[in-house]
Amino acid sequence: MRRLVLGMSAAALVATAAWAADQQTDETQVAALNRTWAAFAKLDADQDGRISALEAANDPMVAAGFTDADLDHDGYLSKEEFANLMRSLDSSSRARAQARMAAPSGTVPRAADARDTPRL
Repeated sequence: MRRLVLGMSAAALVATAAWAADQQTDETQVAALNRTWAAFAKLDADQDGRISALEAANDPMVAAGFTDADLDHDGYLSKEEFANLMRSLDSSSRARAQARMAAPSGTVPRAADARDTPRL
């Protein structure tokens, strides 16, 4: 009887954790979307519903990806183009974070420089 109660308790705990993870994913996606539109509105200084290259220059990450994100080559980022850019920036940020986490403990990945050459 004791094993049955413990087994059912464990099953309930696992089910609750899975449900909480689903809820958190939905809330995270909504929060990411809200951040995207808030960032768009902040950059869209003239409030014309699109971001020009001059407006994009206020954010170095957006400015760096502006040309690639402007899929229709009209010189502006639409809301859809901006959202795609934000998703690609988020995924590249995640990739960099995962690379940092994969590095052996106590090491920091960095570029090699002249100090790395052995002295004779």
